[in-house]
Amino acid sequence: MSTETLNNLAKACAFVIFADGKVEFSELDSAKVLFEKYGLDWFEGETLIKQYLDSFIDASDEEHTDATDQEISLGNLELEGIDSFEVLKDLATIIVSDGEVSYGEVEVIHLLTEAFGLDPIFASLALLAAVANKPNLKFNLETGE
Repeated sequence: MSTETLNNLAKACAFVIFADGKVEFSELDSAKVLFEKYGLDWFEGETLIKQYLDSFIDASDEEHTDATDQEISLGNLELEGIDSFEVLKDLATIIVSDGEVSYGEVEVIHLLTEAFGLDPIFASLALLAAVANKPNLKFNLETGE
């Protein structure tokens, strides 16, 4: 896998982890599983994820906003040699790993769908796949506006 793919996956993972404004160990553990699934170096991936998280947190602090109010440009997150929809489903799994789904996390999956160049319907499919096996999942879908 290319360095660009590793970097793009780390950025996507950090964005998902940051979406609800808190970093949970369960989310980092899920990111580790994702990197291992695709044969990517977890040590390097974890380092990149933490760097992205720091930059997202710093931007949030500077703007005095939470994750759902921020305008973070993801750009094109091309994943060479990896099925983008499969990764999107894995990222949705990270979202539900802490037992809750927030409006911001749903929004992030939609933004990632766009960054991966996928049709918007894939956001819903990824989220449905992730929540299918989580019967006690809590939803907080208030926009905060």
